[in-house]
Amino acid sequence: MIKGILLDLDNTVYDYPRAHLPALAAALHWFELEIAQDFASVEATYIACRKQVNEQLHGLAASHSRLLYFQRVCENFGLLPHRLAPQAEDIYWTVFFENMQLRPGCLAFLESVKLPVAIVSDLTARIQFDKIAALEIFPYITAIVTSEESGHEKPHARIFELAAAKLKLPHHDLVMIGDSIERDIYGASAIGIKSFWLETAEWQHQVALAQEIEGVTVFSEFSQLLSLMQVLR
Repeated sequence: MIKGILLDLDNTVYDYPRAHLPALAAALHWFELEIAQDFASVEATYIACRKQVNEQLHGLAASHSRLLYFQRVCENFGLLPHRLAPQAEDIYWTVFFENMQLRPGCLAFLESVKLPVAIVSDLTARIQFDKIAALEIFPYITAIVTSEESGHEKPHARIFELAAAKLKLPHHDLVMIGDSIERDIYGASAIGIKSFWLETAEWQHQVALAQEIEGVTVFSEFSQLLSLMQVLR
């Protein structure tokens, strides 16, 4: 029986590319003007720097830090990051929040589900708190767990276990809702938590894979979720 929900935030509750792509473009265009480099060079440097940070800090919340990405960009151009990196990060997040929108049906689902919900999300706590506030979903959230708090990123068991502890529910009474097979679905399934996988445009090629995982239900719209959950309940 479902008594609680673990809910991914980025690209599940809202469409991540819709917010991220214009935010990154704005930050990189600002960099282009500030350091008198062509956009292609700035973009290529950013991509390389992000990859370096991701690899060096793999498994840690800081691996997603835009501030660290922009710091590394500055350093690659021989510049101190103390002024430029924070400004670039501020531009990124300002535009990101301007373009962030709940997925259709998500708010109605949260209003109707009548179960405790824990956000289970990678990245640092402050920025995830800000997203939840900006999306105005906080009245429907019981608990929040980030990879910064847990010390591990999904699919590590610790982040799911911490969320279960906050909801005070055993794994078999929980479901995980997320868009990532690797992080959300494998992570939850490994410790006995059933999952609902959100099929998005980026991950349509993984539909067959999702359908093969025991205890996973595939959905493409939040409007489908309540009826799907009733089947399990």
